[in-house]
Amino acid sequence: MKRMKKFALLVSVPLMLGTVTFINKNKTIAVEAYDASSLPTTIDLNDYSDNDIRSYYSNLNELNESERRGTNLLKNLKPILKNNQKYYNYDSGDNIWKMYEITDRDWKKSPKENIEGYNASTNTITGYTYKVDNPYIHALYVNRTVENQTQANDHTQKYWGINREHIWPKGAGFNGSGDGGARGDAMHLWAGNGRVNGSYHNDYYYGYVDRTKDHIDAKDYATYLSGNLRGTSKTLGGTVEVFEPQDSDKGDIARACFYMVARYNYLSGSDIDGIDANNPNLELVNELSSYVKAGYQSTTTKTGKLGLIQDLLEWNKLDPVDEYELHRNNLLCRNFTNNRNPFIDFPEWADLIWGSDKESKSASPATDDIARPQDFVPPTDSGTSNEDDGLIFGFPKLYVYIAAGVVAVIVLIAIIVVMTKGSKKQKNRLKKVGKKIVKSTSKSKKRK
Repeated sequence: MKRMKKFALLVSVPLMLGTVTFINKNKTIAVEAYDASSLPTTIDLNDYSDNDIRSYYSNLNELNESERRGTNLLKNLKPILKNNQKYYNYDSGDNIWKMYEITDRDWKKSPKENIEGYNASTNTITGYTYKVDNPYIHALYVNRTVENQTQANDHTQKYWGINREHIWPKGAGFNGSGDGGARGDAMHLWAGNGRVNGSYHNDYYYGYVDRTKDHIDAKDYATYLSGNLRGTSKTLGGTVEVFEPQDSDKGDIARACFYMVARYNYLSGSDIDGIDANNPNLELVNELSSYVKAGYQSTTTKTGKLGLIQDLLEWNKLDPVDEYELHRNNLLCRNFTNNRNPFIDFPEWADLIWGSDKESKSASPATDDIARPQDFVPPTDSGTSNEDDGLIFGFPKLYVYIAAGVVAVIVLIAIIVVMTKGSKKQKNRLKKVGKKIVKSTSKSKKRK
């Protein structure tokens, strides 16, 4: 009880300013489903407490175990995620672009303390003016080991420029004219490198690429985009191409896909809003025959399909929830969407629906472990990872090989010059160095 009182006190300031919306399942806010909302000018940067997160999903606790696993869990998550959800117009205006200044911000390179109107005591921003600030942002597909140069207002498809990346491609089930709903759902609309989004991801299914066969890698465009591949599926084979993002984005993408199916499905057999471009009927699959590049609209009997679920489940474990993804989920819920991604809060729930646990375990919001931020650790199995990104010490292999060749030629020339024109002392010294190298080489061979 004391913890809840502290929480209420903490948020009282931004609430009085009238722009921040809280999770409240019993109170209807003045936002109709699929209508475009306006952006808040007061931003609350505080994450939710564990108690608040558990409370958000508490309706599940009232259901029997069979209703909290498999497709039943998807069906019963939908009304929770839909309740009081706020949307933003995708096709007109630039609200999604503006939102990235907060939701996808690189908080280390563009810290909150630099924002005008930031109050450290409440961890809120008041009077925020969008597009005046042009912060660095965290964009999908950009190598995390390089100096970030991606900024919010660079909307090009060149180099560091970003797109509004539909992690669930709009052509896979909601290809109609709807500009709210799924098309404008910020939970799967991440800032993504424009070049990779347009030329590599496009609307292809997700999956591991078979690197023993012909494929394309975004490193051929820019080295800091290495590891984003398109080619035939390693998991299922065949000739249909899939898109494989860099390892550090794999989990984020998987969990966004899981969210989309939980939020947009027709598993209950009824939906007051109907199935249309705003409110599609989505499904994750583990086959490639359903892939349709041209795009299509889902119906009550025809799902919008995306895959590959087998690989997405692996990615959910390979790349666990990190601090950035966790904070983004809270920022969206508190300030923009009024709902959450349950697979960021409880990543293991994906296995209760699509994995090996779907027959034996059930979701329990009251007791299940809530995700804690973990640092990404690159996998050691190069067969299923992007370990070989074409770089040596951060430089393209070709450049390193050329530089090594140039150094070798220079050394050889120096040896020739010394042996032909050097003094007797220089020649003797060079011979001694050569003997030492030969001796050390022979010793290493003996050890083997």
